[in-house]
Amino acid sequence: LRFLECTGRPSEARLYVELFRARPREQFAAIAIDAHVVAEAAAGVAQDLRFLAALDLFPTVVLGLFQPADAELHAESLCRRLEAEGVRHEVQPAGSERVAERLVACARRGGVPILVFAPVDGEDAGGRLDRLGALLRELGTRKLLFLHRPGGLRQGGALVPIVNLTTESDRLLASGELSRKETLILEHARRLCEGPAPPSFTVAVTSPLNLLRELFTVKGAGTLLRRGARITRHGGWAGIDLGRLRDLLASSFRRPPSEAFFDRTPGRVYLEESYRGCAVLVPTPFGAYLTKFAVSAEAQGEGIARDLWDALAAENPVVFWRAR
Repeated sequence: LRFLECTGRPSEARLYVELFRARPREQFAAIAIDAHVVAEAAAGVAQDLRFLAALDLFPTVVLGLFQPADAELHAESLCRRLEAEGVRHEVQPAGSERVAERLVACARRGGVPILVFAPVDGEDAGGRLDRLGALLRELGTRKLLFLHRPGGLRQGGALVPIVNLTTESDRLLASGELSRKETLILEHARRLCEGPAPPSFTVAVTSPLNLLRELFTVKGAGTLLRRGARITRHGGWAGIDLGRLRDLLASSFRRPPSEAFFDRTPGRVYLEESYRGCAVLVPTPFGAYLTKFAVSAEAQGEGIARDLWDALAAENPVVFWRAR
């Protein structure tokens, strides 16, 4: 009951549970816990980790990114609470040999890996974030969450739900409204997402009270930081892999498209480069008719819909559609 209350629609929760469990355990997520969160909300975090473990999901928990001097004490505190919850876990120093292999082995044995960054002479928070990024690439982790006491990033007092790191991060950094810690998170999120990470890799900043909602809903409950989707425009079906497009539409609408749909040549097709989202428009005397707007089930919640909408709205001043 607590889980459903936190997440919202059960169908979304089931979707994400299936997606997460279909991947190797070490690729599920990494959760970087702020020192203030461990000090004030460790019991709630431990309870959420117990819930995830019951779902066969074992995120890598990261401690000490910003306050390494207290990381070992915080690890001991969290371990005591996990023991009380009956959650298996293992502590791994971030500087130990073959640490990636150890984290993988722990998750695959059904335990929560706890990665501890101890102080290193001459290393600042930026250096620790760089080390974490390299480790996440080695693990193939798809999502990094920062549990931050204030929750997501804010501008003008309002929550910023999504940040396109390609086009919006500079403006947010220049606003002067981010704390030093939030600035570091944003800068390194851009570095992680623009590097060799897969297009689906995302970073989120959220409150410890909203961890489950951030993980198991399309809307989320914090700030999602992601590389902007690369959208291509086509004047018809030419140059489009129709088989992949059919799969995308079937994934989004939960049923295969009718073959008659492909008999009519559209005016414009906006397509995410990896076939994870599309918008199909047909010209009419009244404006552009948006006949299909789709995002694959796996990619929902990554902000692709907004990128598609921005691309089509920039070139089509009048758009209409029908919906049930």
